Amino acid sequence: MNILATLDQSRFVASQHRPPALSDLSGTLIFGFSWLLVMAIGLMPIAEASLSRSPSITMPTTIAFFVAVGSTVLLRRRYSWMGLVLHIFGQIAIWLSLFVMSLAAVLVLIPKG
Repeated sequence: MNILATLDQSRFVASQHRPPALSDLSGTLIFGFSWLLVMAIGLMPIAEASLSRSPSITMPTTIAFFVAVGSTVLLRRRYSWMGLVLHIFGQIAIWLSLFVMSLAAVLVLIPKG
């Protein structure tokens, strides 16, 4: 009985998560596009400054959060839970670093006239 329980448990663990195939083009496109979009959202203060508007933090924050979570929902069958958590954390960290640096550049380099 113990051997059968171990065998059933090993089957469950093996079928619980499958790493993505290298030929999985849709997953790769979703992954790449979400990272590209988050990086572009991080540079929004520069775009807003070129439009002669004061930089906003509310809208880029909301967009970046929903892009990170939305891409995770689309990728949930391809990656493990830890991979999905790291995906969200990484996207928010990259967005935040780009956003802070571009906001600092806008506030320092563009004179208010």
